[in-house]
Amino acid sequence: MWEAWRHAWSGWQGFIDGGKLAALFLAAEGYLLWNGRRRGPGRRLAVYGGIAGLLCIVPVTAALLMEYQTSFYDYPWIWSIVPFTALIALGGTVFLTERWKTGTGYRSFVYNGVLTLLCVGALVLCGSLGGRPKDTPLYVFDGSGETIWRREDADAVLEELTPLYAKEEDGGRQGFCLWAPREILEYARSERGDIRLLYGRNMWDLSLNAYSYDTCSQDRQKLYDWMEHLTDYQRNVGEAEGIEYVGMAFSLGADCVLLPGSMQGWNPKETDWGQYNVEVTDLGQYYLLRQG
Repeated sequence: MWEAWRHAWSGWQGFIDGGKLAALFLAAEGYLLWNGRRRGPGRRLAVYGGIAGLLCIVPVTAALLMEYQTSFYDYPWIWSIVPFTALIALGGTVFLTERWKTGTGYRSFVYNGVLTLLCVGALVLCGSLGGRPKDTPLYVFDGSGETIWRREDADAVLEELTPLYAKEEDGGRQGFCLWAPREILEYARSERGDIRLLYGRNMWDLSLNAYSYDTCSQDRQKLYDWMEHLTDYQRNVGEAEGIEYVGMAFSLGADCVLLPGSMQGWNPKETDWGQYNVEVTDLGQYYLLRQG
């Protein structure tokens, strides 16, 4: 349960980091709820929105809502119960309408015009502030935060693989099937369309499975779980274990395997691969494994 609460709270933090419309929502809610002069449907909408928004923010109730909608959907989807846009629009409309009704004369007109422009500017800015720039870190691994991978790092690794598999065949390039850590697979297809993956994004983004009856095999699920735990410094990898999983990947059609160079307890270069006839290249950050 504690894990569900933590996930809900981190979801809220990510939600407000992705844009500042949540601040406008709370401001509109406060104005509509505490403005006692307005009654009717608008106020009832504000009361409902306030209660629904509170349920989405408090970790305990947010975790229950996330459990109800199933793990196929991430935290932002629970906000579908909140009339988010309608309440921001209603709050801004009521506020500006009441401001324009007060005062007469040139000074009041200029003041209200500037205020309106400022409100529109705040609305535009709040929709994009907090977005992640392209050059900011995307993932932090190894538990200590010392190793930060960027998209450029994944691109550089894929560039090293391209000469090994880029062959002219029937007027085009011959692709290869790749098994690698998630931070590489995330961008592999965007860099080269002829790369095939042992499994896709739906392995870590479960929401992509929401409308599909197709599921990955148990072997592919085991390969994903094993690969994503290789950078765990609390865990030592045995040689027999490594040979078993790499062999499973090759049997499922992988042509190329990338293993993190930081994994503990096992060095693929010093391994007797026997029947698999594997060629190992040390790329520094990764070990590249190919069948001869």
